[in-house]
Amino acid sequence: MVNLDDTRHCPVGPECESCGRLDELAVSTVDTPAGVICMTVCDACELIAVHPILSPAEEAARVLTHGQHVGVEVDPMTGEGELA
Repeated sequence: MVNLDDTRHCPVGPECESCGRLDELAVSTVDTPAGVICMTVCDACELIAVHPILSPAEEAARVLTHGQHVGVEVDPMTGEGELA
């Protein structure tokens, strides 16, 4: 079974995706209508659960990307997936 909250293989970005802060960064998972995504947030934004607003297309693309981080290969055309 795949743990979608596992962020060990998710890259930490250069800044907080919510506020732009450059320090105290970590990767967090967020449940969206499209599925679970990973994003880089600072400690302050993580503490108060501030996340950027993404379009449905951005959410879908990030669900696919996070799936690759946790070892799930998803066909973007069909939405069908399998463990890598």
